[in-house]
Amino acid sequence: MSTTTERLHALDAVRALALLLGVVFHAGFSFIPGLIPGLWAMTDNSPSTAVAVVLFAAHIFRMSLFFFVAGFFARMLFHRGGARGFWANRLKRILVPLVAGWLILFPATAAVWVWGLTRTFGGSLPAAPANAPAPPPGTFPWTHLWFLYYLLVLYAIVLSVRAIVVALDRRGWLRRAADASVRRLVNTGTAAVAIALPVALGLFLRQDWIAWFGIPTPDHSVIPELASLIGYGAAVSFGWLIHRQADLLGVWARQWPVHFAGAVLGTGVCLSLAGITPAFVPFAAGGAKLGLAFAYSISIWCWSLAILGIATRFLSHANGTVRYVADASYWIYLMHLPVVVALQVLVGKLPLHWSIKFPLILVVSLTVLFASYRYLVRATLIGELLNGRRYPRSVPRVRPDNPGSHRPSGDVGVERTPLAALTGLHKQYGKTVALAGLDLEIRSGELLAVLGPNGAGKSTAISLWLGLIEPDAGAVQLLGGSPFDVESRRHVGVMMQEVGLTPELRVRELIDLTASYYPSPLTTAQALELTRIGPLADRPYAKLSAGQKRQVQFALAICGRPRLLFLDEPTVGLDIEARETMWRTIRTMVAEGCSIVLTTHYLEEAEALADRVAVLAGGRLLASGTVDQIRSVVSRKQITCATALTEDQVRSWPNVVGVRGEAGRLEITVVDGEEVLRRLLASDRSIRDVEVRRAGLAEAFVEITREAA
Repeated sequence: MSTTTERLHALDAVRALALLLGVVFHAGFSFIPGLIPGLWAMTDNSPSTAVAVVLFAAHIFRMSLFFFVAGFFARMLFHRGGARGFWANRLKRILVPLVAGWLILFPATAAVWVWGLTRTFGGSLPAAPANAPAPPPGTFPWTHLWFLYYLLVLYAIVLSVRAIVVALDRRGWLRRAADASVRRLVNTGTAAVAIALPVALGLFLRQDWIAWFGIPTPDHSVIPELASLIGYGAAVSFGWLIHRQADLLGVWARQWPVHFAGAVLGTGVCLSLAGITPAFVPFAAGGAKLGLAFAYSISIWCWSLAILGIATRFLSHANGTVRYVADASYWIYLMHLPVVVALQVLVGKLPLHWSIKFPLILVVSLTVLFASYRYLVRATLIGELLNGRRYPRSVPRVRPDNPGSHRPSGDVGVERTPLAALTGLHKQYGKTVALAGLDLEIRSGELLAVLGPNGAGKSTAISLWLGLIEPDAGAVQLLGGSPFDVESRRHVGVMMQEVGLTPELRVRELIDLTASYYPSPLTTAQALELTRIGPLADRPYAKLSAGQKRQVQFALAICGRPRLLFLDEPTVGLDIEARETMWRTIRTMVAEGCSIVLTTHYLEEAEALADRVAVLAGGRLLASGTVDQIRSVVSRKQITCATALTEDQVRSWPNVVGVRGEAGRLEITVVDGEEVLRRLLASDRSIRDVEVRRAGLAEAFVEITREAA
């Protein structure tokens, strides 16, 4: 949804799935058993219960899933460009396609519809009922483009609510409470039930609810329908809230089997209550309707969270084909309806089985639509309008993300041109060599953790990138230019270890002042909210504790919306809660495309946050790679167990490197874990709580730096 090169690959894939399922749904509609002639352009002569069940299951979640992703990306866009930038982007990417698309597609769809109805009714259109009521106020034939109209309506509602909350919740207590509630719901696996409650109530209270089709399709009026607003508004709002804590996507990556099982079970309950073939009449009021409304709503969110979890777990890496399909999906969904319906009309009366006609419609329509995207859209002004930029017609060649990366959101940049690089750097202070031929780079959309003992050259490397010192030899590149270029530095944020700030200024004033140096900064309220320091806003800097000052320094580093952020030992002096808050903010920024260089002595911090690790010692780069790749240099494993054996007994065993005992438990560092484990089991039959893990980043760091010494 942005014009930068950083991509949220998993959510791109989810959005594409939701849109392409819409093509499948409409392509199969003419095959639904019991379809009333005239309700759709063509009623096929080979109906299929199997197709109906597939369409029912897909239709449960496809639009709610789309609106969730839209809400997630909406908050990202809002916090990148502010309200003005947000609406400029949305009007260009949504309103223009809505208006232009309707002017082109409605006549084409209407013409195909007339053709289909003429064939359905034996060569002539059916007469309108004599007692047909007059259209209600606001009637407008949106066709399948209604989703664009509802996006604009829901964005306006969500941003209005946000403005009210920000005005009333100046200290951020309400937002922190909301974040805590959302996190608790996600971690406990109850989010699908909680978000389903208002949706179920909206469906149950709708008197003319056609239950088989779930949330009503609001395609016939400019006056929003309440049940649709509740259903899709809940999805947009939930996506917005999840973006505040984007790391929660990783929780769903672990929970997806549970959500998938709930989705299948819920869908079965819905089919048992609604029937496997649709009834085109309102569902009767009563307990069965209430049960169906709740089962359907819970199924919406079990399916949605399962798919989000699967995508986060398996599709978070860069993939050229997936990216191409994601780019094409918007165009394909906009243009598909007249193409699909025309094919349904062509084959509807042929004496062929549905198992031939339905796949034929899908294959031909998608072939035509993908070809039109490639040759008429992707590299043209239309492609720039829909995708944010013009791309080459070919499938993009991308290098997959690091296979060992543990970060589930998978939003490492696709283009791998370094944002900043040090090449052959030498720097010497008198007789002390700070850097000796260092080569180091930071790539788009990644967090690079730079590790090393004191005096390794970490601070010198950052100072060179920031233009604070000049190298003796070598080249420094920052955002495509020199670190001494003001334009390059306007997109950089910095948090150093030693910071001097005007003590008399209040926190709010410091943020205002710092933000004024940047071309498109966060507002002060946004910076306070993002870093969770609203309660400190009106306090003088001199009156803050050391940990609070570090939090304020972090807010100053990010208030300019930097493309590249340098964090030098950022969590020193922070308590556990403040450190976890900073970690969440850092993960959110990386998820939004910010690249970060982090130096830290807390190896668990690098292990938790980094996409890539660089180990320095003596001014040289000793190792570089993912956390898993760095850990792999150490062949050791650690066995932890509760045993009656003593430290002295185990320490003498072959392949045991070290033993530490505490409270009846031993932690054994070994070279050959399998051999030692077998001996433990043979020596103590009462052994319990055995855990074997590979060596961590700390062990790898010690071994790498010891070898260098």
